[in-house]
Amino acid sequence: MSGAFTAGLGQSAYADSTTSTQPSVSFDDALSAFNSGDKLTALSHARVAARAGSADAAVMAGYILRKGETGSINLTEAKSWYLQAANKNHPDALVALGEMAIKNEAGLTQADAVAYLTRASDMGRTDAMRALSDLYRTGQGTAPSTKKSQNLLKKASQSFDSDATKRLGDSYFEKDPKKALKYYEQAAESGHIEAAYIAGVMYAENFEIRPNSAKSAALLKQAAEGGHAAAQADYGLLVYQGYGAARSETEAAKWFEKSAKGGDKEGQFLYAFTLAKGEGVTQSFEDAYYWLLKSDKSGNDDYDKDRAELKKRLEANVDATVLDRARARVK
Repeated sequence: MSGAFTAGLGQSAYADSTTSTQPSVSFDDALSAFNSGDKLTALSHARVAARAGSADAAVMAGYILRKGETGSINLTEAKSWYLQAANKNHPDALVALGEMAIKNEAGLTQADAVAYLTRASDMGRTDAMRALSDLYRTGQGTAPSTKKSQNLLKKASQSFDSDATKRLGDSYFEKDPKKALKYYEQAAESGHIEAAYIAGVMYAENFEIRPNSAKSAALLKQAAEGGHAAAQADYGLLVYQGYGAARSETEAAKWFEKSAKGGDKEGQFLYAFTLAKGEGVTQSFEDAYYWLLKSDKSGNDDYDKDRAELKKRLEANVDATVLDRARARVK
């Protein structure tokens, strides 16, 4: 089953079959214990209910054992419970077995992964479609097939799976950037942050795409507001330059700060730069040097050249005690 286990419990697409003998405890009892944090009781109840025929309970037992929710992992027993639920076509169990098989856990093979994920995919599980697409793309457990891989992503995308739509963009990025951009924008419209970031960069960098400052700014802003640290740096730079957005040093500095604190190297350099110049933020040589040291080398030649120049200027013109305080903060 998928990682979103607790969200699906009690609302499974699979309806449990009833038995003539009522268990002493039910799946609902197991679910109540699980949600209260008592995983040992949840496992105990799930085992009882699963033996009485509850597929949902079998999935819960498999999940608890697979994830080590009680403190220890037992993949062999987890597989046995998942198999019981899979025999009743429980989609969560099929996906979980597929995920285990991809990793060759509990004696399962990648060929098993293809079989289980195909069944789940046929039942409409888009997470299974995405995983199965990866197997066809890489030829794991099956003959490689780009066509089957893309068809699975298209099927998942048509079911409003934005991750699948974004991956379709990835699959076309090298050979057909315009088609890739179409899928990235479609995924962005569904709220996919990474897709919005990539589309925003593509509109800005003329990668076989006609530059469009307004679209670039809008997409990068979407990703920035979604917490994407690299997008925060790039959008802040657009605001700083007034490219596709109203120019504002103060607003740019705010985005650089968010990016810096989010761990983006370029964002850390840009924030250091604004702090050193006092543009849109109170000037602070100590903070500027601190963020410059944090940024280290970004891998971007232009940034690294500018970073080295700023470092040289600060070290030549700022009191050594101020720089020492910044170094101590980094350590």
